[in-house]
Amino acid sequence: MAKISVIVPIYNAEKYLEQCLDSIVAQTLEDIEIILIDDGSTDSCSEICKKYLSDSRVTYYRKENEGLAAARADGIARANGEYIGFVDSDDWIKPYMYEKMYDAAKSNDSDIVFCNCQQNEDGYIFTPEMPEGAYGRKEIKEQILSKTLGYISESGSKRAIRWSNCLRIYKLETLKNNGIEFDRRLRRSQDLQLTYEATLVAQNYYYIAEPLYHNRVVVNSLSRGYTKNMWPLYTYLIEILYKDTENFKEMDLMDQMHLRAFFFATDCIENEAFPICPNDKATKIKLIEQIMNDPICERFCGHIEAEKLNPFYRKYYELIQKKDAKGILKFTQKYDRKLTFRRKYIVPAINFLTENAIYKKIHSKR
Repeated sequence: MAKISVIVPIYNAEKYLEQCLDSIVAQTLEDIEIILIDDGSTDSCSEICKKYLSDSRVTYYRKENEGLAAARADGIARANGEYIGFVDSDDWIKPYMYEKMYDAAKSNDSDIVFCNCQQNEDGYIFTPEMPEGAYGRKEIKEQILSKTLGYISESGSKRAIRWSNCLRIYKLETLKNNGIEFDRRLRRSQDLQLTYEATLVAQNYYYIAEPLYHNRVVVNSLSRGYTKNMWPLYTYLIEILYKDTENFKEMDLMDQMHLRAFFFATDCIENEAFPICPNDKATKIKLIEQIMNDPICERFCGHIEAEKLNPFYRKYYELIQKKDAKGILKFTQKYDRKLTFRRKYIVPAINFLTENAIYKKIHSKR
């Protein structure tokens, strides 16, 4: 048995794949198995993967394209490690990532080890609002499960502990004993399903504050644009999460589940309302109405602490309750114009003033 099975789902990532795989085979923890799942790539990924088969730890499987959740599920089915981890094919990891995570796992027999993440080479570091170290079952419920689906920050914004599978290793025995596996039909935020279900049953947990994982964010990629039929991609996941929450009897997480459903709904409404959406006004209103009239929205209405939300989300919640699609479209467009003006004029002006020599000289005397 390998200490960790590293599962790499691959789809048309030829530009970044070698950097990803080089970072995995170079791990200081050598006792790993590396499972490459080619999800029907049409570029040169297949040829790149085969170059790594001289390493006895590497296995390669090619399959018809089904999506990320299915590829990861196929990887788990082939895994023999004590723990499993995931690396996306356009990302890379620090050379000692899995050694540090495995050592942490063994220190308190963790079911899950979670590490921090950094965007790109010198980018933003995600810092969860939780202290580094080991957590027992009591602390998991009080400090982790209470923030896994979502919560409202002090500023009124949406927050959640990052649910990325790539930032975690999971004890394979725990997943199998509890029947936890990816639902192959999921196409959006599929990481949340496995992380939530694994956290619901975890007895021991460990958090490492160091950003061991490098997440590549490709600016102007298609994933950052308009998503057609976005709401139907989320509804199935939301139904799974509601069922998981109802079946969990150790504590009441339903208010948090309502909040997560609300945040998913706002994401999908924004997707239809913002100017990047190519649809005409009538189509936008029709699609927003479909979201607002969904039973999921009716389910969370009345269960959100609106007074804790910032003005943007508070207005969204008000308009969703009223099922006012025209109002939410008008509000979103006005909000977008305000943001655009701020980004284009206000922020550069503030940056210019604060970098000005006279400004620095005045403030240095205070």
